[in-house]
Amino acid sequence: MSNPTPSQKSYSPEVKRGGGISPLWLLPFLTVILAGFLVYKAIQDAGQRIQIYFSDAQGLIVGRTTIQYQGLEVGMVRDVKLTDDLQSIYVEADIYPEATKLLGQNTRFWMVKPTASLSGVSGLDALVSGNYIAISPGAEGSDFETEFTALERAPSDLLAKEGLNITLSARDLGGVSIGSQIVYRKIPIGEVYNYQLDEEAKNVLIQASIRDEYRHIITDDSRFWNVSGVGATIGFSGVDVRFDSLSALIGGAIAVDSPDGGEPIGDNSKFKLYPDLKTAGRGIAIKVELPDNNNISASGAPIMYRGIEVGQITDLQLRDERQKIVASAAIQPAFSDMLNSGTRFILEEAEVSFSEVRNLPNIIKGNFLTIVPGEGERARTFTAIRQNDYDRQQARSISVQLTSDNSFGLDVGAHILYKGITVGSIAGVQLIDDQVSIDTLIDVRYAHLIKSNNRFFVTGSASAELTESGLNVNVPPAKQLLTGSISFVSEGTGKAKKTYQLYQSKSLAELAKYNLSGSSKLTLYATELPPISKGSPLLYRNLQVGNVSDFKLVDGGVFITASIENQYKYLVTNQTVFWNRSGIEVEASLSGVNVTASPLKSLVQGGIAFDSLPGVINKQNEKWLLYDNFKSARKLGQKISLIFEGENSVVKGTPIKYNGITVGEVTLVYPNFSQEKMEIDAHILPEFAASIARTGSYFWIAKPEIGLGGVKNIGNLLSQSIYVTPGNGEPKQSFTLNSNAVGSNGVQFILQSEQRGSVAKDTPVLYRQIEVGRVTNVELGEFADRVVTTVSIQPKFAYLIRQNSVFWNTSGVDVSIGISGAEIRAGTVDSLIRGGITFATPEDKQLEPIAKPGQAFYLHPQGQEGWTKWRTAIPKPQ
Repeated sequence: MSNPTPSQKSYSPEVKRGGGISPLWLLPFLTVILAGFLVYKAIQDAGQRIQIYFSDAQGLIVGRTTIQYQGLEVGMVRDVKLTDDLQSIYVEADIYPEATKLLGQNTRFWMVKPTASLSGVSGLDALVSGNYIAISPGAEGSDFETEFTALERAPSDLLAKEGLNITLSARDLGGVSIGSQIVYRKIPIGEVYNYQLDEEAKNVLIQASIRDEYRHIITDDSRFWNVSGVGATIGFSGVDVRFDSLSALIGGAIAVDSPDGGEPIGDNSKFKLYPDLKTAGRGIAIKVELPDNNNISASGAPIMYRGIEVGQITDLQLRDERQKIVASAAIQPAFSDMLNSGTRFILEEAEVSFSEVRNLPNIIKGNFLTIVPGEGERARTFTAIRQNDYDRQQARSISVQLTSDNSFGLDVGAHILYKGITVGSIAGVQLIDDQVSIDTLIDVRYAHLIKSNNRFFVTGSASAELTESGLNVNVPPAKQLLTGSISFVSEGTGKAKKTYQLYQSKSLAELAKYNLSGSSKLTLYATELPPISKGSPLLYRNLQVGNVSDFKLVDGGVFITASIENQYKYLVTNQTVFWNRSGIEVEASLSGVNVTASPLKSLVQGGIAFDSLPGVINKQNEKWLLYDNFKSARKLGQKISLIFEGENSVVKGTPIKYNGITVGEVTLVYPNFSQEKMEIDAHILPEFAASIARTGSYFWIAKPEIGLGGVKNIGNLLSQSIYVTPGNGEPKQSFTLNSNAVGSNGVQFILQSEQRGSVAKDTPVLYRQIEVGRVTNVELGEFADRVVTTVSIQPKFAYLIRQNSVFWNTSGVDVSIGISGAEIRAGTVDSLIRGGITFATPEDKQLEPIAKPGQAFYLHPQGQEGWTKWRTAIPKPQ
């Protein structure tokens, strides 16, 4: 019996839902809020990101280089990068939120570094804090910007905010630099803060600031001069060396002086900066208008009175649209009584000649002014004159102006002679509108010699002239030979002209006299000046009928003016042609050498000849053409053109001949690439043009021929030539140049054969061993099954070819070897060398008609024995 077990009882947990949120869930929310605050704070603290471009990265350190405004840090450099083109760098920087209002369109940045120079030390605060970037805010209300380009240095306008700002103008910077002091009686009263070139880049503008406590020193009469470095003046009076204080010597300085009586000035007034104290010329300011080419020094040229320096030139300027040269000068107050309307200023110039030496030191020191006191009202503006003009006014001379194409070496001071006596001198020589103008002064005692037809000529040099009477050599006195002189002939009425022509020699002056009364003018045109001169003879069949009077260059050539005596002017007609007749002409050819010499006078002086040549072009734009020589004038007759196919051997100058007589010449050869031909320009001599330049004329290249029958055109072995057969048709200018003498007037026939054999172009066509034609072309037939040979038969022999004529090749030697032996058949010796085609007409009862041009025949490779024995009678047609 088993014991009973107690019953098993199960238990389940009781789950109850909480009444709220666990505090642990607050931790994530607090973390998210804190992170968002930190991000917001970081963005707010980072400020505005900008980019600043620099030329180099020297002194820029990421995270350390700050951006400062008036000593307050307003930003930080975050990164330094290269630009894409590798030409510069830029930094990425953050501007703090409270400073973003500094950013604008005109905001400027620059690097501040500690700098030490001879003029001082700057940027000392950067020694402690390191380099930093300074910022200058843009204009209020300007557009917001985030990209900027840094300046090389601090803006000049930031330095000009305090004190009196002035601008000084100088030719160059000299020893002045930024920081150079402005001194008054060696007390610093300001300093230079900027310099730059003016708009025309001709002067330097120096900007300086004067301290407020010294503002009253600067007036409108203040003078500034450079006291930088060491100055030295070397002259005949010795060596003057000057230098200021040691600081001015090292760092540069500008001194200022203000005479009493000046008026106060406003801000940014302009002054001139003089190079030194002497040039500043503290005294009574005047203006003097100077003549051209005055050679006055702009810095310190003296103004003298009886050997005493009473003033100085301080500046030179161009006025009235650069038409006048005006000098600024300062006169010592003790001589102020001489500054009146009657005072004259004289330009003292150096003059060195064989007859006089004056003001020799001026060659080195430059010219100066002399003051001649006068009377009148007070004046501060004057006009300086040259010594010659002053002497003319004092000596009561008259002025005579001469014009010429050349100065002939004459200069100021050369004498004017009449019959060897000095009556005046040259006062000035200048170039006006491509003409030399010479101003002369004639003593009033000889004024009656200046008349309407005076002729002036150069006599101050030795000359030689070849005349009909011999060689005339003229040597003037030694003094005139050294200095030069002008003589004249007094003729005409008593009324003088404004200007006179100056001739190179007495002979040209005499020629001018004749030209005015007894000759006519002709104007010739040449591409270049031939070897002639003024006075060269004008010849008609070696008789002098005039002279060359002038010549001048024009666009593309030379105009030559010639005078022909009126008694000979009828020789000039519409058919007149002019050519150069200078020197010796040599013409060489196979027939010999032809030498033509000009008359003696034209051999030395050159000359121009003329004659009547019908058919030659003799004018261009109403001006007579001047040809190089008679040959070139004669050959330029009727112009024709020739067309040639094949290998060219024609060159410029190739003669055109008829029966050995030259009738023309080739003037130009050029290729026609599009048609694969050569085009030749030629001229037919005027006397042959009417017969040659006609339809039907036949031109061919004459080739040398050497054979047993003789020699032809042997001259063409050395030089090529073109032959022509005249036509009888209408006038024509374009022709075909053929390669052989049988022209288009020959009768053409066609020969066909299986082989070419020895047949070639120009192979002769024979009838009973007499040449009656030639082969003009050899080519393959249309289907390449035969050889087609074109022959041209002379018209007078064309009737010999009948419709049943037989042609065969007679070139070379035919050898036949058989059982019975060897048989050798050969044509003439000439055909052995040149080859040939022979034809004959069979002996029939009735003679066949004449073959028509172009008829085709079979060309037998060789002739049969009986063909040469045909004795067919062929009557010549009437």
